Amino acid sequence: MGETAAYCSECYNKLGKSDSQIQAAEKAGKTPMTKNAVCNKCGKSTVVIYYES
Repeated sequence: MGETAAYCSECYNKLGKSDSQIQAAEKAGKTPMTKNAVCNKCGKSTVVIYYES
């Protein structure tokens, strides 16, 4: 099962809303998920937000 790019909350708030995968997931009514990983944008190792696709 695939997933969208994972962003830390800061990057998600800045650019997640302009990410086409995230926009599509939100339109489809998917629930945001969290996990410990590395942010795709800033590279911080933290809790990240992503959507399963």
